[in-house]
Amino acid sequence: MSSTILITGTDTGVGKTVVTAGLAGALRARGINAGVMKPVASGCTVAGGEIISPDTDFLRAATGVTEPDFMVTPVMLEPPVAPSVAARMGATPFTFAQIREGLVDLLERHPVVLMEGVGGFLVPVTDEMLMSDIAEKLRASVLIVARPGLGTINHTLLTIEAVQMRELRLAGVVFCQTREDERDASTGTNVAEIEHISGAYMFGTLPFDPTISVEQCRVGALVELVEEHLDVEGFIRRELTEAE
Repeated sequence: MSSTILITGTDTGVGKTVVTAGLAGALRARGINAGVMKPVASGCTVAGGEIISPDTDFLRAATGVTEPDFMVTPVMLEPPVAPSVAARMGATPFTFAQIREGLVDLLERHPVVLMEGVGGFLVPVTDEMLMSDIAEKLRASVLIVARPGLGTINHTLLTIEAVQMRELRLAGVVFCQTREDERDASTGTNVAEIEHISGAYMFGTLPFDPTISVEQCRVGALVELVEEHLDVEGFIRRELTEAE
């Protein structure tokens, strides 16, 4: 079994890091040797002369993986903009080869790697490549993370359509509540409506938990939350068994 699954989003800030970390942690808790990767991280911080990705630190903390930055996040960029723009602003240039090499190294250690994308599925990573191009080159399955509230039907269906146009395997959709007050009149019906229109598999909705913070690297009971609210068994069956 060897599998790469891209965790993409309908937008930035929809909970990709939390879902990637929590799902990978749940797999590892079940004895599945899952690795994690965020190939490109923008909006990184600099401390002590070193560039740091809070997302990468959170992925490690939630899963217990120990691989170094050059494997987990081979490209770190300080400007909080799309990677292609960051490169034009003077960030260190990078190539797809760096990302591929990091993934190859990880797959030698882990039969399955959950790869958190940057921004959404069509975010430009370089002047020549979108995030979708990277997924296509890696032949990755795609799991979409979406907001639960108003507007998510359009955003999620557009992302599903973009994945399908690339003829990539669509793993399904996870909804993630990133704010305590992220509920409105549409929240109770959005998931069923998206499932009805798209036929995509819905893995559940991860509720907001104030004890979890990517920025402060607080994991809280993330794995337990994933186990309770997401269909982890369905994910394993569909992506790690039937997809073989």
